[in-house]
Amino acid sequence: MKTSPLALYALLLGVLIIGKSNTKSSMIVWNEAKKLSWDDFEGTPDYNFDEVSALTSSGIIHYKGCENGKIIYKVQAYFEKKQSWVKPEAYTDHHLAHEQIHFDITELYARKLRKSLERRNFVCGQEEEFDAFVANFLKKWQQAQIKYDQHSHYSMRPKKQKEWEYLVAMELSMYDKYKYAAK
Repeated sequence: MKTSPLALYALLLGVLIIGKSNTKSSMIVWNEAKKLSWDDFEGTPDYNFDEVSALTSSGIIHYKGCENGKIIYKVQAYFEKKQSWVKPEAYTDHHLAHEQIHFDITELYARKLRKSLERRNFVCGQEEEFDAFVANFLKKWQQAQIKYDQHSHYSMRPKKQKEWEYLVAMELSMYDKYKYAAK
């Protein structure tokens, strides 16, 4: 499958949803016990992009507030069901694994963001600095998503995809301490 810059742009639009979610039923918060299934892809395929067979819309939510003089935050990786879609020709385990890796990369960067924020002490009044820090960090996440698609050639290089699957799983385990813990 040859991919044009327009297809890459379409993919990025799907992957780069950042902000507050709509409803809990339309999103899945990343959970190592729950892998994506094709039933989670509830969106309508965009046939204007012939090169894109499936699209994962994932993001990183960061809520913030101020408490006891410090900025408090909550960071979660999520999958947006109504914005994610698949075309009939892509209903394969291989394509689903590709999309799962996108979601896993999102979780990896949520963990990295939690770690980075833990090391920083943003105080109330530094909301702009906090937002700039998070925005800069999210650019790295976006770059990792692009790099994954380029290396795996949008799932068309199975060996490269397998390498990424292994690398992302390994990094997730290295950041296990920074898993989201519901309170």
